[in-house]
Formats: sequence, structure tokens, C-alpha cells
Amino acid sequence: MIAYPLMLSGRFVRLEPLEPEHIPPLMAIAQATPEAFCFTSTPVTEAQRDAYFDKAFRDRERGEAYPFVIKEAAAGRVIGTSRYADIRWQHRNCELGYTWLDPRYQGGVANVESKCLMLKYLFEERDFLRVQLYTDARNLRSQEAIRRLGAVYEGVLRRHMVAKDGFVRDTMVFAVTDLDWPSVKVQLAARLEAKLAALGHLDASAG
Repeated sequence: MIAYPLMLSGRFVRLEPLEPEHIPPLMAIAQATPEAFCFTSTPVTEAQRDAYFDKAFRDRERGEAYPFVIKEAAAGRVIGTSRYADIRWQHRNCELGYTWLDPRYQGGVANVESKCLMLKYLFEERDFLRVQLYTDARNLRSQEAIRRLGAVYEGVLRRHMVAKDGFVRDTMVFAVTDLDWPSVKVQLAARLEAKLAALGHLDASAG
């Protein structure tokens, strides 16, 4: 089990345990730009909301998942969510998924730093062997983001899931193993520093 409350803090983001009070700001993000989440499990209706978050909390209670809310560290603003899912303690592996961010933060520091924090915890504090990441075969943006993290593409699970729109999707599988982690960590650290430096430059320019 992951001891509650696990919090992961970086320079730009802070990951805290997902709680019911985080649902309204997350739903506001999802419903403001539903087109940004059409290839993901992100809930955009009330019915989808209840099923999505009920599963997150239920799986956490069973020790099979640990959902986070992602906040901008400085302002404490809710900007997204991510999750350890399908945790298999005996085999020391899990899925890192259910990640979605306010579109204003996509492609920036938040995703890189949150993934770095989550992977570091698993590989360096829990001695995990493998972390897999899944995405809809139609979701080219997500695939590119996962590849940039340094995850290795492993193949396609054909007709794997029924998406929220009823489409029977193929799922692309990527993974980072304990053998990959040292090089992935260096790569992520370099990307993070570059993004933080660029953000600092933009903030200074704006001032």
C-alpha cells in the first residue's frame, strides 16, 4: 500500500492526494474545453464524472491505485490530475495514467515535472521494476508526449477498450523499466531545467 497522504513536490507543481473537493475545479477544466480530451477517459459529463471519480477513490481504498491532483505550486491552483493505476505489488509494476491537464499547461513544465516526480517515487522509493503508459492509438499528441518522456514503445493492444464515446479503440503501450530509469531520469531532468529556464525568461519579460 501507498501510505496516505503521499505528496510529491517540485518547483512548479505539487501533487496531492485526490479528494472530493478537487472534483469541481477538475470538471471545470474538462468542461471548458471538452474537445481537448476527446481521446482520453477524462469525464466531460455528470454521468462520466461520477463513474470516473468513484473508481479512483474505490481503487485507492483497495490499494490498487493512487490518484493525485496536480496543483501549480506557487498559486495552489488545480491544473490537472494523474494516477498510479493497476498497481501490482507482487510484481512491482503499475500503470502511470489518467493524466490530464488544463490545456494552458499542456506541453509545458507541469507534465514533465509531475511525471518525473511520479517515476522517481516508484523507482527510487518503492523499488518498482516497470511502469507502463497507455494511450488511444488515435491520440497522436499523447503518443508524442509519452515518447518525449523516454518511455519505450512496446506495441498495440488491438480492440482493447471501449472509449467513452463508444469507439472500440486500439491501445498503444509504452513502458519505463528500472533498467531504463537512470537514462530517463537524466533526460527528464535536462528537459525540466530547460522548460523552467524558459518559463523564468518569459516571466521576467512579462514583468
